[in-house]
Amino acid sequence: MPARSIAIVGAGIGGLTAALALAKAGCAVTVLERATALEEAGAGVQLAANATRCLQALGVYERVAEQAVVPTAFAVLDGRRGTRLAGGPMGVAAEARFGGPFLVIHRADLQSALLDAVSERPAITLRLGHALESFTHDSAGVTLKLRHAGAEASLAADALIGADGLRSVVRGGLHPSAAPSFRHRAAWRATVPVEALPARLTDPVTRLWLGPGAHLVSYPVKAGRAINLVAVTPDEREAHGWSEAGPREELLAHYRGWCDDARALLGSPERWLRWALFDLDPLPRWGEGPVTLLGDAAHAMPPFLAQGAAQAIEDALVLAREIEGAPDIPAALRRYEAARLARTARVQRAARGMDRIYHLSGPARIARDLVMRTQSENAVLERYRWIYDWRA
Repeated sequence: MPARSIAIVGAGIGGLTAALALAKAGCAVTVLERATALEEAGAGVQLAANATRCLQALGVYERVAEQAVVPTAFAVLDGRRGTRLAGGPMGVAAEARFGGPFLVIHRADLQSALLDAVSERPAITLRLGHALESFTHDSAGVTLKLRHAGAEASLAADALIGADGLRSVVRGGLHPSAAPSFRHRAAWRATVPVEALPARLTDPVTRLWLGPGAHLVSYPVKAGRAINLVAVTPDEREAHGWSEAGPREELLAHYRGWCDDARALLGSPERWLRWALFDLDPLPRWGEGPVTLLGDAAHAMPPFLAQGAAQAIEDALVLAREIEGAPDIPAALRRYEAARLARTARVQRAARGMDRIYHLSGPARIARDLVMRTQSENAVLERYRWIYDWRA
């Protein structure tokens, strides 16, 4: 049987991982990316054991780990007082508990490692500057209408995978009414060299400060050379994009009265970038015929469980498992969707729940903090064993 031809739209984390998994499964893969160059974008990424096991299975974990950091601990802190609410060991302890390492890495470094692996696979072709405009499908496969360098182009494939993110063109062709949902929050991101921060804030610890209506996350990236910061605040501006400049004074106003350590982190970056947070309501189905979705295109979620990239990586392995050797591509895609729909919807709902828990105020915040202080060191991680224990 000749190799199945698979077209993937989108060269983000999900699309590149899917390309590697499908190539490993014996497919000929073409990755189509509308950008003419893959530039550094996005913030840090947390990869829990459910994701790193997948990277190990694909043979790319070691190159990803080169620019990553293995946190030795995590801490949840009161944003105003700076006191500890919860926390516990990570590192070898978490790896032993969940059967895989936990990493933190800058998104650009993760994408670069995956790109390097893609470039070594003869079965994968990456076409930059190719924007999908529309597609049709029939019993013979899929025909994609593209635009490249201002001219029309086309591509035929046995299957089409929409890994083209929140504003997915593929999803738009399958589910025209499935619009992203605005979360009325913005995430502000910055990366700071460790030399610019107090030493007490540059150790390999993932920190989460919780305060009324806002929170702040910090952890090391770039093999420990920098600290990634993400601050989440209320916001009613729906402009979408990774690169909206955010005035530092506006951000700091949300954190008046916060503790010295949080303010030290927030005041360090010269430049902040702001993006509006959106997600998707869980879809009742993803694809039809030889077309399906993957990653944010299928199940965009708020970042409050740090599972967006991990769920896309999981998708990739399950997709390849179902397609490998399958005589019927549409049936294989329906099996993939059946294996993923309930899990990703559960993670989406849990992430929305954490949005509420993180941003409580008044008596509800006091009660939350009291509960957290009484938990054991392992309770926070054990609460999400159902996420971290997943195997392909």
